[in-house]
Amino acid sequence: MQGEEWNLREEGTFENLKCLYLEEVTLAKWEFGEESFPMLEKLVLLRCHMLEEIPPNFGDIGSLKIIKLVGRPQLEYSALEIKQYVEDIT
Repeated sequence: MQGEEWNLREEGTFENLKCLYLEEVTLAKWEFGEESFPMLEKLVLLRCHMLEEIPPNFGDIGSLKIIKLVGRPQLEYSALEIKQYVEDIT
């Protein structure tokens, strides 16, 4: 994946995707609808140095169990916000 933006609101869905693994992408901003990853269980972000935040929409994916971050401690705040949101609504 190349480029600074990934807008999935305009693209199709990943209906059967269970694990999304992104490593060293140049992505800075990421937008998607909650229907984009309906079966996602695991999100892995490795050294995604340009990514500003993990999209909060991940909190609306009921199947998501794990967010793994490597090499980008600044994203930890986004992950904790998503976790808190999920805890608040369940």
